[in-house]
Amino acid sequence: MARAARSTRRKATRLGLLAALCASCAVIQQPPGGPPDFAAPTIVSVRPDSGAVVPDFDDAVEIQFDEVITENPGGGLDRLIEVSPRPEQLRVQWKRSRITVEPTDGWRPGIVYHVVLAPGITDLRNNRMEEGLSLIFSTGGDIPDTRIDGVVIDWEAGRPGLNALVEAVLMPDSLVYVTHADSSGEFSLTQVPRGSYTLYATIDNNSSNRRDLREAFDSVSVALDSTASHVFWTFTPDTLGPQIRGVEPADSLTAEIEFNQMLAPVAPDLGAVRVWLLPDTVEVSVHVLWEKAAYDSVRVAERAVADSIAAEQAEPDSAAAAPDSAAAPEPAVAIRPPRGRPRVPAVPDSAQVPDTTRAERLLDERPVLADRWYFRLLEPLAPGARYLVEAEAQGIAGATGVSRAVLIVPEPEPPDTTQAPAPDDSTRAPAEADTSQAPVPEDST
Repeated sequence: MARAARSTRRKATRLGLLAALCASCAVIQQPPGGPPDFAAPTIVSVRPDSGAVVPDFDDAVEIQFDEVITENPGGGLDRLIEVSPRPEQLRVQWKRSRITVEPTDGWRPGIVYHVVLAPGITDLRNNRMEEGLSLIFSTGGDIPDTRIDGVVIDWEAGRPGLNALVEAVLMPDSLVYVTHADSSGEFSLTQVPRGSYTLYATIDNNSSNRRDLREAFDSVSVALDSTASHVFWTFTPDTLGPQIRGVEPADSLTAEIEFNQMLAPVAPDLGAVRVWLLPDTVEVSVHVLWEKAAYDSVRVAERAVADSIAAEQAEPDSAAAAPDSAAAPEPAVAIRPPRGRPRVPAVPDSAQVPDTTRAERLLDERPVLADRWYFRLLEPLAPGARYLVEAEAQGIAGATGVSRAVLIVPEPEPPDTTQAPAPDDSTRAPAEADTSQAPVPEDST
């Protein structure tokens, strides 16, 4: 019995030592000795060399670093590497201090290839490379000195197309060369074959590196001999035409129609909106119909007139104290009407602000897109009434849609009667009477 107990204790001790040893092996610690390393990995060699012509190349592109890098920096090495023309599938492998890249079906002969490594490679101490690599080589034939550049505008959002996906599809082979716009919406794609291209610019909201359904894009066909340039105005295409999403009162005479897509930037015709009073379906005359920018201008003008009338009717307060002439005057604040497109606020450190001058200038040359109209009636909207609203609107892509919705005018809120009336002094209880003025009793002594 004692022998069995000793054997059990020995086994438990061995298992405990083994568990502690495994736990210590699983922890990655700073290598002993030497100063701490805060330097990011550095590329020491690339094969083949950039600009090389390598006929019948059948090996993998190899990128060698000066130290061991991590296999999975921020989602996978394959997310940091892009090959053009875009292959069906790409094989990216990590081998300690090396990365190898090759299409699964191999490199095609007679093609100019672009291999781009984005910033983000890290070493075992999480030191991150802030610069990337662009490698261009050919599997046959010279590498041309060509260039496609331009700027991408997110027209719907009214701002530059930050990190927009730009694809150049070489026809008729459908080879797809890929690049991305920078923070100012500008892009450049160099040393691609001469020929006819269809260019696409996409606001890649889901970062899939693909042009997906319902993503804003623009396209153009160009013939590339040496250089080509284009400005892309991206928007979400829709072949069904705008449909009413909702109708709400804007003021006592005006209602706002919101659509499910951006509208063509043209002034709407008065007959594009019809209104009927329910339940008798009596048609109500529409006095005026505005697009959003025009309505905003009208509202600013109306507020200015109302403020001017109120200032003229206000009587000066004769009892007010005279102003202190020694005090410094309050600085005047310039109030400007709101614009349809928001501006980027100024930041003290100008080096961190992207230069969006070109995109801003282009946006100022085109009308601001909006997804709503405003109509005004001759008679005020009746509280509690219901109106049937019909609108025929055209989208940016040219499709026209006719839709209906019901406008419900809310009734005015009843007065708040929940507050109890102030107590009458004459009904106070004797205990609550004011005794502060009661006479002081005489001293009986």
